[in-house]
Amino acid sequence: MKFNFRLETLMRQRGAERDAAQRIYAEAQNQVQVQLALIKRFYEELDNARLLCDQKQSSPGAKSDGLVQIDEYIDGQKIRIRLAREKARELMAVAEEKLEILVDKMQAYKVLEKLKDKKKLEFKKEYKKKQAKDLDDMTVMRTAHRGER
Repeated sequence: MKFNFRLETLMRQRGAERDAAQRIYAEAQNQVQVQLALIKRFYEELDNARLLCDQKQSSPGAKSDGLVQIDEYIDGQKIRIRLAREKARELMAVAEEKLEILVDKMQAYKVLEKLKDKKKLEFKKEYKKKQAKDLDDMTVMRTAHRGER
């Protein structure tokens, strides 16, 4: 006698949905990480521009038009950073939504998994009970058969 879980197909489907939700969440997290790396690069470029500005200011005969260009670049970089941070916030919100979906899918799968385990334990208990009953019946029949002799 073999254990047969009636909701096995549903469990497989929920498992596939869970796996798909994990992939989608991983992609969303990856987009967030890419955006954060871009912001980090923008800050590094901003720091490099400030260092260059300091070097030009400390050198004798500093040219103001070079400093103006660096200052304009710094202002533009600040705008890029602000826009990139806004996009990162949006991507984080999307990733958070995907995480909530993933958690729901994982819970739905876990419920079925626990139900399957519970049903399997019940099946084993009933199977052992049936085997013991069959063994008792066979013993009674043997004893009754010997008694007839």
